[in-house]
Amino acid sequence: MGVFRMWAVAGGLLAVVSTGTLTGCGPRYVTNTEIEYTEPKQALANLVERYRVAMEQRDADAIRALVSRRYYENGSTTNDPADDYDYAGLNKVLADLENHVKAVKYEIEIQAIDVYEDTATVDYEYHSQFMYAVGPQDRWSTAADRNRLTFRKEHGDWRIVSGL
Repeated sequence: MGVFRMWAVAGGLLAVVSTGTLTGCGPRYVTNTEIEYTEPKQALANLVERYRVAMEQRDADAIRALVSRRYYENGSTTNDPADDYDYAGLNKVLADLENHVKAVKYEIEIQAIDVYEDTATVDYEYHSQFMYAVGPQDRWSTAADRNRLTFRKEHGDWRIVSGL
């Protein structure tokens, strides 16, 4: 092989290797986010997606499968315990979802995922539409807001402990 050909081959290999190295060294992100990838963060994002799909399908059993038996919700009012509920109260909320809500459109955009040993939080923005029956008529309700799901690791699996 001539010297020129050897340099051309070496230059081509260097270009391939450096291109692969440059593109391979960039940060990886959790799916559909701009959050730097780690396995626990991706696992939590996957659970949030399972929750979103379960909501759209009005699948109470799928939601229950994601939730801890230690679930507790303060109803977003810290001063009034009258609207607080635990896992048993969540079952009533899920029964309402199955029995009174006819259709759900639910979009979630994850903003942050923080993992602290056996607990984690996922902050997200959501846009939701619910069709529900009011007497003989169907009505749509629309909402958009920010929310935080709190997770706890139980027996090796992440479970939602608040925030639904």
